[in-house]
Amino acid sequence: MTDTTKDLIVDADGHVIEPADLWERGLPSHLADRGIRMRWNEDTGYDVAYVEDKVVTDRGLVGLGNAGESYVDFGKGRHYEDLNPAGFDPHERVKVLDSEGIDISVMYPGMGLKLGGIEDPELAVWSCRVYNDWIAEWCAAAPDRLKGVGALPMQDPAEAAKEARRIADLGLVGTFVRPNAYNGVPFHHPSYTPVWEALEETGQPLGMHIAGLADMPGASRAMGALMASGTHHALIPVIDQMITLSNLTYGGVLERHPALKVIVLECGGGWIAHWMDRLNEFEESYSWAAAPMSLTPEEYFKRQCWISFDPGERTPGALAPFVGADRFIWASDFPHNDAKYPGVVDELREHNDHLPDAERKGLYGLNACALYGIDV
Repeated sequence: MTDTTKDLIVDADGHVIEPADLWERGLPSHLADRGIRMRWNEDTGYDVAYVEDKVVTDRGLVGLGNAGESYVDFGKGRHYEDLNPAGFDPHERVKVLDSEGIDISVMYPGMGLKLGGIEDPELAVWSCRVYNDWIAEWCAAAPDRLKGVGALPMQDPAEAAKEARRIADLGLVGTFVRPNAYNGVPFHHPSYTPVWEALEETGQPLGMHIAGLADMPGASRAMGALMASGTHHALIPVIDQMITLSNLTYGGVLERHPALKVIVLECGGGWIAHWMDRLNEFEESYSWAAAPMSLTPEEYFKRQCWISFDPGERTPGALAPFVGADRFIWASDFPHNDAKYPGVVDELREHNDHLPDAERKGLYGLNACALYGIDV
């Protein structure tokens, strides 16, 4: 019988919780009062999060750090400083990795997911620099266990290209963006060409990570009012990712940049085979309207893209023959509210230990190492 306990376990998308005053401390003085910031509201008993002159949430950011807690009071808000300490402290995070049986975790932001909603290009560039310096230092506390990805200020593509190269110099293993149109400009627009070229040059993947907020153009802003209460986070991420992945494909980005690596994160993976069939079918009848493509959408995905599954999903084995098992990674989302904790690796094993040896090892960790360039 195969001993699956010896599999390398790599969480391809975990999260940090940044210090509440990270950007106020790190930004130039003329920008500090407009960056991402928290303020305590004595009247309501909640933290209020601001970006520029906008309120992002008036009930704190409870979902960033309540993994394993009851959902009974989830909608009532939470003091930011009381969130899970393993989000704030890298040493506490390593303790969680040890207890869960995770060898390596790739770290994405918490409040930093709101960087894409900044409209001022200068503020966005400086804010991403502050975050990237901080996450590099945070992961350096346990460099064999914690791997960081850097933020790209897509509000200014020329500066984003420069930051992509700086991210590589910082030793981070990838980059991230929101799968939304930055200041209304979708990713198949030619203005982003310098960014794609920089990512090809450095070999860093582009992690498309959702936030589900209405601070950027996308499904939440356009369709949120049409959706039944409670369906928002189940559906919005998939819609945004599906649109943007389709834009990169039909818009010719994957054709023009064959070395660009794209990761589709935190929206589940079970829909990707249907996306392939759907895009393949309509490419045949609508190729006259799309950018020139030498491959089918399915072939582009298998060449350049990866998708993350939640630990509780039951479909990786069934979809492997259609998508390719080497395209699959998994993610804990810890310490966010929807993370299974404790027991995330147990949940992953429950649904996937039966997979053929190579498929299982790939999903559990080897695919992520190849994708992020992690030497094991």
